[in-house]
Amino acid sequence: MNKPAKVLIIDDNPDFRFTMETFLKRNGFETLTAKNGQEGLEVIEKERPDLILLDVMMETLYSGFDVCKVLRSNPDLKNIPIIGISAMGDELGVHLDQWGDDDYFPVDEFVEKPIDEEKLLKTIRVRLQRGVLKRGYPGL
Repeated sequence: MNKPAKVLIIDDNPDFRFTMETFLKRNGFETLTAKNGQEGLEVIEKERPDLILLDVMMETLYSGFDVCKVLRSNPDLKNIPIIGISAMGDELGVHLDQWGDDDYFPVDEFVEKPIDEEKLLKTIRVRLQRGVLKRGYPGL
């Protein structure tokens, strides 16, 4: 029997964390949560999640940008798939796919709030499979 994939949700909004955690558990994932970037980095070091859902703009010491940069510069953690999540599209009229790049915010995928759960689920599964292949692990 395969072990469920471990997904870490890093977001400063407790309602979003709870909603995503509930949704992912119902879909067979093991979940971890962190309320800010610093806590997220600690959980990543300890738990080594299979995928990270990372809020872009957190009003905390470490933003999503900071967390992403730290992960991508660490050889042991750089291949963990990261899905960047933001509400900036609605709030500012700026869509992430228009400005993301490998230097500024090198995530594997962007998803905008409000979340289309079915689309997110498909994205997670694709990114997990690619991450497994990238890291050289046997299939899911």
